[in-house]
Amino acid sequence: MCGANGSCQTKSGSGIVVDATSQLTPISPDIYGVAFATDDTDDSYKVATLDRWGGDAETSYNWQKDMNNSGGDWNCANYAGSGNGTDTFVQTNKSRNLNTLMTIPITGWLANVATSTDSTYNAQLGQNLSFCNYPQLPDGGLLTSGTCCKAIGTQESILVDKGSNNLDTSFMGNWVSHFVSTFGAASKGGVKYYQLDNEPDNWQGLRQDIYPALYPPGTNCMDYSVKIASGSESGVSPNDDIMNRSVAYATAIKNADPTAQVLFLSVMNPDDMINLLQTECGVGTWGSGMAIPYTIDKSYAMAMMAKGKQYEDTNHQRIFDCLDSHYPGSAQEMWTNTLSHFQGWINSTYPGTGICVSEYNVANDTSDQAAATKEADYLGTFGLMGVRVASYWTTLAPKDSSSNHVRSYSYNAFAMFRNYDGAGGKFGNVSVGAASSYSGVHAYAATDSASNPTTLWIMMVNTGTSAQSNMTVTINNFAAGTSAKAYQSVSGAAPVAAANATISGGVLSGVSIAANSITLLVVGH
Repeated sequence: MCGANGSCQTKSGSGIVVDATSQLTPISPDIYGVAFATDDTDDSYKVATLDRWGGDAETSYNWQKDMNNSGGDWNCANYAGSGNGTDTFVQTNKSRNLNTLMTIPITGWLANVATSTDSTYNAQLGQNLSFCNYPQLPDGGLLTSGTCCKAIGTQESILVDKGSNNLDTSFMGNWVSHFVSTFGAASKGGVKYYQLDNEPDNWQGLRQDIYPALYPPGTNCMDYSVKIASGSESGVSPNDDIMNRSVAYATAIKNADPTAQVLFLSVMNPDDMINLLQTECGVGTWGSGMAIPYTIDKSYAMAMMAKGKQYEDTNHQRIFDCLDSHYPGSAQEMWTNTLSHFQGWINSTYPGTGICVSEYNVANDTSDQAAATKEADYLGTFGLMGVRVASYWTTLAPKDSSSNHVRSYSYNAFAMFRNYDGAGGKFGNVSVGAASSYSGVHAYAATDSASNPTTLWIMMVNTGTSAQSNMTVTINNFAAGTSAKAYQSVSGAAPVAAANATISGGVLSGVSIAANSITLLVVGH
């Protein structure tokens, strides 16, 4: 049985109970991901396995010119990079043995002519638009991004496809082909994952310069039709348009690299998996009273997966590999609500589809010591639920006021799973059953093999403000030796070795752990 804290067990009992023959869920190494960890002084790569190129700006990234546009985040202005952005990104990841998750824009609109190269984002755009300087007006007031975006007009000035019913995906297909020719196919160490754009549920607010061109008149929650350069395609809603685009662009990716994996939907709000515009438009109808045809038991995500299955049945190729969401809630919410619903949709609609969380983070991860235990709960839950990819937003070693990279408390949580002994010691790769009856203490366990394990790892996360003493850890169905090595991160600190724990008859007695701490027991035969 599985508990609300995200831990599983097959037998009842008090204390912490671990069963090395239950659950047996493979732990994907790519759940230990970050984003934009490319600075040579950024230590994130030392504990990470994957690096993501993604976010609002990359939804308009022009790979040929190395330009992007962050929409309403930064005045809807185009910004030029160094000229070789994604190639350098992938090459850096390869040199650090990190897999790459690359965002493929699917709106059809891309940055083309740079309106600013100023890294402080004070865009001088001409046309009497000096008021667009970000983030402060001359009188000290803050400018709303919508005002500036509407004044600028469509700055994402290259249109690479011609609308939902006549998509031209060659621009992005050529990009994937470029990656394959430069770095090899995914199966040969090239770009392993591609995600279909970023947070389409936010485009109405974020993409205020191009959204009216896609769905006039660009006002939230109305009956939309897709407008293209040569006319219009009436009757195509945003939901249907993005579904059509996802199938087309995923197909282009797979045609260029059949061994790559494609993440789809990638919404900001997990509720928008039910209906893409649910958060913005509410449940049931759009603003004009047009009914939304999706419910929690017949979701938009299920409709998207049905499209993918239909394509595979016809063409004998899977184009959708991983149902992707951002910010799925706390570890407990993920287990009891969000990801469990996703898994149910997958089981009933398109078995074999993975679950990905390509963006999440922990608040105040450089100032709140409790961030470490929260992050450890995330990593433990991703493992036991079989999440395929997870990517922390953004770095685990952000810059301080002096532009020096400082390891966050979340970094030290990663280290408990990826380098607990300072010599590359890693948590196991097969999640096994673990449950805790201690209030505030969550347990996760893993072995090195489902069939013939030689090592058992037990991670105890004390999210409480009180220490726990005289705890009992019972190990079932594993031939444990007489002692376990122990490692701890207390109050968000880096892992350190602790005194070995004694094992007698498969039971560790009198175990003590500090408040707000992560404790790892490593048990061998």
